[in-house]
Amino acid sequence: MIELKRRMMAMLFGVFSLLVVVVLGVQNYQEYESERVFLIEALNTLGQTAKQFSAPDMVGPYLPKEEGKQTPDLDTLSLIYSNPVCIVTFDNGTPLQVYASDLEHVDINSVIDQANRIYQAAYPGEYSVGNLYLDGTCWQLTKTKAVILIDTIKIQKRLFRRMIGSALLACGFEVILYLICRAVVARMIAPIETTFKKQRQFIADASHELKTPVAVILANAEAMQQDDDPKWLTNIEEEAIRMNGLITSLLDLARSEQAQLQLEPVNLSRLLEKQCLIMEAAMFEKHLELVEHIEEDVKVMGQPSSLVQVIAILIDNAIEHSQGKVIATLRRQGKEVVMMISNTGVPIPPEERERIFERFYRADTSRNRAAGRYGLGLAIAKSIVESHHGKIRVECSGDVTSFVVTLKAA
Repeated sequence: MIELKRRMMAMLFGVFSLLVVVVLGVQNYQEYESERVFLIEALNTLGQTAKQFSAPDMVGPYLPKEEGKQTPDLDTLSLIYSNPVCIVTFDNGTPLQVYASDLEHVDINSVIDQANRIYQAAYPGEYSVGNLYLDGTCWQLTKTKAVILIDTIKIQKRLFRRMIGSALLACGFEVILYLICRAVVARMIAPIETTFKKQRQFIADASHELKTPVAVILANAEAMQQDDDPKWLTNIEEEAIRMNGLITSLLDLARSEQAQLQLEPVNLSRLLEKQCLIMEAAMFEKHLELVEHIEEDVKVMGQPSSLVQVIAILIDNAIEHSQGKVIATLRRQGKEVVMMISNTGVPIPPEERERIFERFYRADTSRNRAAGRYGLGLAIAKSIVESHHGKIRVECSGDVTSFVVTLKAA
């Protein structure tokens, strides 16, 4: 169970972690590509503007604005691009003019050296954006032999901040996801753990119940080898009957939990009246009074044999614990039918009412196993009622204990 829980946790956490990484990775990639596209467009625009430097006899970095000119001039570009821009023109391999949009923060000599290296190594029209996380400059060598340099340090810092923020966000999501996955897995695994615990308890209880009659049978069989007294055979027969009853109850419980019932309209009034008549002799022997409040022709959707078994279990249980009366009640209640089997006597303690339907559970610890009662009857009844899409509960009011079954009306 621990291994199953660990694997489910690893799988669920891994899937969500991968999803977080993919989402944040895509966001960072889109941001990176957006900056890259921006720089390529900036280089192309600056390349068009750099044609203003084509006349070597002009004085100063700026040319007069031409009427109807479509490309922005350098004054305008210095306002558009927040990143420092430098344009270096060459005449026969010699740097001719340098334009810097941010003279206060630009080393002209290093700009000229870098532009000279690009001029010597690149071919006209070539450009490079580079790795925006590592390189601090992107460049282009125009066809008019001008080198354009854009400082990308600001972009680099912005991308790094974005990446670090995404990493911190991912860590925060991972912690939250871990806690959520842990809670989800615990909730998912809880019913399985409960089932396994019940199964282990069931096996332990069944083994314990079967161990006693088997031990008695073996002891009596051994005694018969030394003494042919008929009482040993009688003891073996009684214990075999007990063991057969237990096995039959276990099989009934297994069938009730696994069977897919074919439901049909059933006259529950007749079934209850008939079962009360059958059990009346047992009540008479114990000097119990039978009280019936049964509406006529009350029908439910069910399987007759299974419903008879539920009624027999509940009436038998009421007879066993009654100290005066057994009350059978059946009535319609809207779209539902309520059947109630009650008995007078000592009520079930509140702390035991939730466990009364558990397998092998006995509220009355004074009863011994020789009575042929194993604590399986109510568990079988609950299983059958639930297979009919109904509910069963126990209620205690004063000295009256009632088992209430609710089923869908036909």
